[in-house]
Amino acid sequence: MRAHQPANGTYDCPAFISPMKTIRWILLSIITCCLLPAGVWAHGELDEQIAAVTKRIEKDPRNAALHLKRGQLHRMHREWDAAMADLDQASMLDPDLSVTDLARGRTLLEANWPIFAKLTLDRFLAKQPTHSDGLVTRARVLVKLKQPVAAAEDFARAIANRSEPEPYLFIERAQALASAGDDRLEGALRGLDEGVKKLGPLVTLQLPAIELELKGKRYEAALARLETIAAQSPRQETWLTRRAEILAQAGRLTEARAARIAALAAIDSLPPSRRQDKTTLELEARLRTEFFHGSNHSSPEVSQSQK
Repeated sequence: MRAHQPANGTYDCPAFISPMKTIRWILLSIITCCLLPAGVWAHGELDEQIAAVTKRIEKDPRNAALHLKRGQLHRMHREWDAAMADLDQASMLDPDLSVTDLARGRTLLEANWPIFAKLTLDRFLAKQPTHSDGLVTRARVLVKLKQPVAAAEDFARAIANRSEPEPYLFIERAQALASAGDDRLEGALRGLDEGVKKLGPLVTLQLPAIELELKGKRYEAALARLETIAAQSPRQETWLTRRAEILAQAGRLTEARAARIAALAAIDSLPPSRRQDKTTLELEARLRTEFFHGSNHSSPEVSQSQK
């Protein structure tokens, strides 16, 4: 059982990532970290854990819980066949251990076998229909199977069955709905706002909401959300730059230039140590380039304002 991966086995990243793309990478990283199971170790530590459980199994070979545990460790090690063998053994030893199907479903999902993962998770959720982790796992399977509306429904049920739902659940639900078509954008935004209502105006919720507002050409709404984020931040240059991008996208070029001027002024006000870090230098260079190109098409009065 092999998971699909790039032909060269590597994932290439661009040599330069703009600050706004950096924000999106950060958001993606937050979501990715949330998707990983708790207690993910380096491969060497996983090997030690697997060896320790193996010794316990040698002393107690009919212990289904131990086979389940080792199967989960193999999954985390991305050893799909070994994981499934252990999980099958756990199920054979204790047919009533229904959580084994959840572990199977996760393994099949991560191994990129979504059809079999769904069948397994359907069986698990038929017995435990309100199991939040099971619903989240099936939702991700449904996304892979290009059934985004059904995925969003599972995410919604998972959220309803958690006393303190994590931000990534609202984000993944919104992404699923947004991928179903423009007629689902409003529902995706409502779902993110539900998260804001429950968890507060988190940046991780407002950033994807801004992207959805822009997708629907709702520029004022996007700017309002950006103001909410900026109000929480002691540094403004990144948010002023984003404001300039949104205004430019809306065709409000004079306001966009003013926002770039304000962003450059915010950078100028930073202490030298912070102004000289790589991200800030790249942001300043990009702002000055964009301002220069914009000034070539602006009135002399606007161009003079930067001097």
